[in-house]
Amino acid sequence: MIGSLFVTGPAGTGKSTFCASLKNFIQLNDAECYIVNLDPGADFVPYEADVDVREWISLSEIMQDYSLGPNGAQIVASDMILERTDEITRAVNELGEGYVVFDTPGQIELFSFRQGSMRLVDDLTGGRTMMSFLADSVIASTPSGFVSQKMLFGSVFYRFFKPMLFVLNKSDLVGSEDLARARRWEEDPDLLYDDLRDEKQAMVKEYLLGVVRSFRDSELTSRLYTTSSNGMSGFEDIYSQMNLFFLGGEESDTAYKDD
Repeated sequence: MIGSLFVTGPAGTGKSTFCASLKNFIQLNDAECYIVNLDPGADFVPYEADVDVREWISLSEIMQDYSLGPNGAQIVASDMILERTDEITRAVNELGEGYVVFDTPGQIELFSFRQGSMRLVDDLTGGRTMMSFLADSVIASTPSGFVSQKMLFGSVFYRFFKPMLFVLNKSDLVGSEDLARARRWEEDPDLLYDDLRDEKQAMVKEYLLGVVRSFRDSELTSRLYTTSSNGMSGFEDIYSQMNLFFLGGEESDTAYKDD
């Protein structure tokens, strides 16, 4: 593979649709892209998976065999993926040359906060990976919503410590002014704090100012990406970052550039 992108984020942020649209965009630009579905509990995905964990793991069978409900079965299934890592890795390695996009489970804790997931990422890709965190544009259009999703982004980043893109997905659901304001919040934590204080005056205390400023002090502020599968907007930026990181240019600093 050239490189890979793991797509993470809370449930409902459009991860699977994002994966399908990104694959389509990359292929329209004369490159190859494959999708690996890592969600054994997905009833439907809007793409034809090139590798699908559901070929090895059945959520309904786990529920029956272990007398578990859907949530308990999802946890067991997450651990079973680790037991089948070698088989899944072989299937990934048999894919042709190109980019590989990994669609992670809908419930973020089933992937991002399982202890074995960090090893899984490296085993499946040989370490040739970056990650994207998808946030909901509607939720992130308010100061408190932006802060909550940024904190979740930070927790996922520090779990995996891989290059990670902060993406506001489904950006067509909010106005251009909302997106512009979110970009300003990303660039200026002090502005974010001022707007948060205006939103929730009675709740904002000094410790929250420290949390917001920690985004800057801990280098969690970065470029904000906006995408929408409706019209395929924003995917050129995601693809550009993937190319830059894995292929680079003469002046680009990347661990994956040919010697």
